[in-house]
Amino acid sequence: MTAKQKNELAEIEKQIQDMGPYFPPIYKWGQHKKGVLKILLRKRCNLLNEMFECRPEELERFKKVNDLLNNLTKKMHNKALSLYRSILAQGYDPEFDDDIMVEGTLRYVFNDKCDSVIQEDVLPNIYGSDFETMMNILYDLYTDADENDCASCWTSYDLQHRSNMPAEDLRLDDFLDDGDTWDEVPLDQPEFKDICICHAVHDLCCHKSFSIPDLIRMDDFWIDIKITHQHLVDQDGKRYSCITKDE
Repeated sequence: MTAKQKNELAEIEKQIQDMGPYFPPIYKWGQHKKGVLKILLRKRCNLLNEMFECRPEELERFKKVNDLLNNLTKKMHNKALSLYRSILAQGYDPEFDDDIMVEGTLRYVFNDKCDSVIQEDVLPNIYGSDFETMMNILYDLYTDADENDCASCWTSYDLQHRSNMPAEDLRLDDFLDDGDTWDEVPLDQPEFKDICICHAVHDLCCHKSFSIPDLIRMDDFWIDIKITHQHLVDQDGKRYSCITKDE
């Protein structure tokens, strides 16, 4: 990490902050302005990944977040599976249910800088980034685009499904975390070679503009499990069933 890189990072973050104020929020911005913001955030992400020093305390934080996200992903799948099996055991209501969907999501959430970001007294900020502001903006951007989950699962009620079927037959297995590491760029750090990187970490650092220094400061994760019962009918009372469509 060089002084030139730190100066460049400060300039990029200044440009990002100068695009504000962020009230009105990002969802009210035009597409061109959002596009410029995305480019700047990607530049910041790439630069921070180049600057990442992987000091011992940072490596331990990476392992901790990776283990946490891996365990939360499994917890999300297991809870969705348990709820769907209960629905299958009970059966659907033909008088109402035209579809039943079970959906699980895992996401990083920014509520405030104290609860959502690891503070400097715990993990020193050697990069000079305004992590709280940048991670807040990234969270708002992905929330606006409905892309804020880093892991998800979904299934729909199927008459062929039985409650005793294995998770993969019910389409709720954690097939992305099969024991192979997701060590694609920028996660191909030599210090990470003995870590099985989970797909949620891969999603945050490879599909989104969260840098590795951002990732190891994330401190607020939410799992949501939603069960949706749908009743689909037109003015003549005709039903449109996704459950009995093949009968």
